[in-house]
Amino acid sequence: MTARVFVDTNVWVYAVDRADPVRQARAREVLDPAHGASIVTSAQVLGEFYATVTRKLASPVTPSDAAGMVERMRRLPVVEIDADRVGAAIEGSRSWQLSYWDALIVVAAQAAGCSRLLTEDLAAGISYGSVRVENPFAPNLRVSEERAPYAATRGAWDDADLAVELARYEQAGRAAGMRPNAIHSYWDYARRFLAWRTGDYRPRGAARDGRPVPPGPATADELGRQAAAYAADIERAGREPATIDTYHRHAMFFVRWLRGDFRPGDRLR
Repeated sequence: MTARVFVDTNVWVYAVDRADPVRQARAREVLDPAHGASIVTSAQVLGEFYATVTRKLASPVTPSDAAGMVERMRRLPVVEIDADRVGAAIEGSRSWQLSYWDALIVVAAQAAGCSRLLTEDLAAGISYGSVRVENPFAPNLRVSEERAPYAATRGAWDDADLAVELARYEQAGRAAGMRPNAIHSYWDYARRFLAWRTGDYRPRGAARDGRPVPPGPATADELGRQAAAYAADIERAGREPATIDTYHRHAMFFVRWLRGDFRPGDRLR
């Protein structure tokens, strides 16, 4: 029996985004039916894909072309989003400490009987029930290879370490030739996440007081889970899905930079 694999929106988007040829090639490789995996998607992914490629890319896809792409995606197994799955995603967002939209992706993958979820938006290697997250764009380092020099390589960081790394993150943006307003945006979103961790920042409308995570060193995986809790906190504050996504995504950019698989200035969904 062919294994079923759930493919998240970001992989589909990269497959048509010419701004990142490396990720585009990798995404198309993942989606190639010759690899033998049975690819599954969901109604949520179809909608997110259409909205992203027509509005958010540097070179947007025309609505008619995007509609044709969605029509081809509909030929795959598509998980419908009904009231029961919405309820399961709400419960999952609380128990897994994910944003509602990420939890809905996991719920859809579970409903389709997928053992693997291919996405760039969740921490690779984490399992949610029977579904294991894999990042198809993560570098496969061999023993003889060195990690990219643009990121820290430590195993864990305390609050003071993270403050130092935040300054280095800003410097990395300058070194990459990013525009000043973009550098500030990346830095400021990361700063807010770190301030939330220590209880020094509370998203507008959030009820939480004090420090939301325990003090002490945190690994990249732990920081990824904390970023998900941060997004859940913003969601509970009643913020719009696009706002939640932006805050979570930028927190994860910083976490991924710490881990060594993100370079400020690279174009991501």
